[in-house]
Amino acid sequence: MYSRSKKCAIVILAARVNILSDTLNFFYQNWNNNYKYPIYIHTFGKLITERKKKEIHDKIDNTIKFFEIYPEVPKHINEKDLYYNRTYHEYVKKSFNKKRLGFLHMCHFFLNITKFGSPGCFVNELKKYDNIMWIDDETYFKKKIDNNLFEFCDKFPLVTASMTELKKTTTNLAVTENLWKFYRNYILKNKIEPKSTVLKKAVIENNEDVIFEIDWSCGSTEILSLKFFKNKQWENYLNEINSYGGVYKYRWNCGYLINLYLMTFYDNPIYDLDYFKKDVINFKIAGTNTPVYYNYPDIYNSKFLGFVYRNFVEPIKKIKQKYLKKIK
Repeated sequence: MYSRSKKCAIVILAARVNILSDTLNFFYQNWNNNYKYPIYIHTFGKLITERKKKEIHDKIDNTIKFFEIYPEVPKHINEKDLYYNRTYHEYVKKSFNKKRLGFLHMCHFFLNITKFGSPGCFVNELKKYDNIMWIDDETYFKKKIDNNLFEFCDKFPLVTASMTELKKTTTNLAVTENLWKFYRNYILKNKIEPKSTVLKKAVIENNEDVIFEIDWSCGSTEILSLKFFKNKQWENYLNEINSYGGVYKYRWNCGYLINLYLMTFYDNPIYDLDYFKKDVINFKIAGTNTPVYYNYPDIYNSKFLGFVYRNFVEPIKKIKQKYLKKIK
């Protein structure tokens, strides 16, 4: 039995407001109804209407807290160096235009897990917790989970829903540009011997392909034991990444950066729940194909577009669905 003396909380960075209630419903039905851990929903700017908040409070949990945060591109990074300008990558040219700046803010948000209260980071109120779980706003908790997912936090810095492989494709090469070079230089400069024998060997041999030879935590559902991050080695590592600007310049995945830190400094860095293979969790709930772009008007952050959607588009959709049911 996991001790409730440890303070635990759940963080969701919400962008897909259209599916948020579904995500929360399944999360509570299949796990959090048993524990009632506090949930802190963050949004970049104002995305969730007061009506929607009331609906979530009335139907799911009236203790859920909502916070609007306002991320900023770090002042030392020039606009021309931002990832969406790297059109020499086919992936950027086709799939990562300027509207996707919010994705880079998201990576910064989840990487800077100990920068409570800083612009675009976890709210200061989360500083009091020992363990934090983050779940994507599109994560689908399909089946009942009986055990307390925080129970592994005493022994493992990170608990993940599933480990995933990273194949060496043109897209994955485009989102890991200079990552190995940065990591290896950091290790050599600071005279660090990685705990992971795989990473240690790769540093000696300068094997940049090691990134595609190890498994990574999925990022969809992650539980972090903050006692493993409240130290100088994490602070120095995080400051180096932020100073280099890899998240904003090269779209470095926050999960890979955290995994590298843990594999470098801890013998047992990650516990794999293996929930994806067991069909307990799916990375994407129905309706996840509606993207939201930070600072671009859409039905969630524009009063006019929201009014049009609620009063015209939504009713027409419902009429169409009823009609289709009748003719079947």
